Amino acid sequence: MKKLTILLMIIILINTGLLSGCTNTTKTNTINAKSIQPDSLESPICKYFTTKKITWSFDDYYMEENYYPPHKGYGGLSEQIHSYGGYVNILVIFATPWILERFGNEIRNYSAVKEFGPIYSGFSQTNINKSLKFFNNSYIFMTCHEWNHSLSENLNNVNLTQAHKLIYFSLWNLYNNYHIKPHFWLGRSSWGNYNITLALKSFSETYWPVYGEFFSDLNNNGRFPDGNTPAVEYIGSSCDPGFGWDWAECKTLPEAQKLYGDYTQNREVIFMRCHPALLNDTSHQNDLKMWQEYIDWIYQKHELININHTQAIEYKVDRNNFKVQKNNEGNYTIDLTLCQFNHNVLFSSPDNNEWELQVKNGDDIGVLQGDMFFSLEKGYTYYLTSITYS
Repeated sequence: MKKLTILLMIIILINTGLLSGCTNTTKTNTINAKSIQPDSLESPICKYFTTKKITWSFDDYYMEENYYPPHKGYGGLSEQIHSYGGYVNILVIFATPWILERFGNEIRNYSAVKEFGPIYSGFSQTNINKSLKFFNNSYIFMTCHEWNHSLSENLNNVNLTQAHKLIYFSLWNLYNNYHIKPHFWLGRSSWGNYNITLALKSFSETYWPVYGEFFSDLNNNGRFPDGNTPAVEYIGSSCDPGFGWDWAECKTLPEAQKLYGDYTQNREVIFMRCHPALLNDTSHQNDLKMWQEYIDWIYQKHELININHTQAIEYKVDRNNFKVQKNNEGNYTIDLTLCQFNHNVLFSSPDNNEWELQVKNGDDIGVLQGDMFFSLEKGYTYYLTSITYS
């Protein structure tokens, strides 16, 4: 009988963790539980919201030009951003106006190599493959920068039928010729046209999801009638010092640093833009140097979370869908049941102890100490529990 009693006591000690010297504070004691703001200081995921997030776009990429690496602008600056863990969206224009003019600027499906190649040798399969190799990097994504980027093409005035036709053929030409499905659209002059957003929404519902990069002037002449809100999700306004261009806001690095400071104030998502086409020219080496120093300054002087464009949209949609509850001093609930997307969330230990993250069904996600990222799935509830050592 004594042996049985001792055996039962050992089993109890093992199950409770006392024999191993380690215990998990209970997650069932929620008598004093309280809901807390996910971005409050007492939240274990507050830094996910309070640390600024940064995403990049490089404008005006023509497939027929030699913009792929070793181009010092598109290739070199992308690699520099990637060295800090960042991502770059490349805004690809289907074709230049002068090439399409040879075909009466007819908006239709084209075979770029067969139809454009005889006119301009840049549209060779070899040249295109070099761009596709560049796009295939894990840190590079592709955006559709509309049809031909013509100065005469003011998309703010197109009706819904025109908007749908232009978006349809721009996106399908990029897919049919290069087997890439862009998930973002940015037109040269489309920031104030509600019809563009309606066409994007229609295309997304029929084929594949496409979001907007940038819409502004939301109150411009009532162009966004539905509560002044575009019909499709979009990232927002951007920051571009424009080194080397005649329209540039900044001529010096200090001016660009001030622009960054003014732009990022009170923003959670930083949308950086660059027009790198000139930066491979020897006459623009000083502009290239300023961009290199600017990127280093941004990353070395600021605490940032790198995200791609899709993650920027997902964060924007779910920003207020996270729920956090403090059950007791040793346990928190992180609830993603209202979220529409999965998220790579930055956790911070509430104290110097290790904390264990579990999903509601009991599966272990990992052990947290300090600041760490964990991938959380939409629709799930998670428990963060303190592990104390005797």
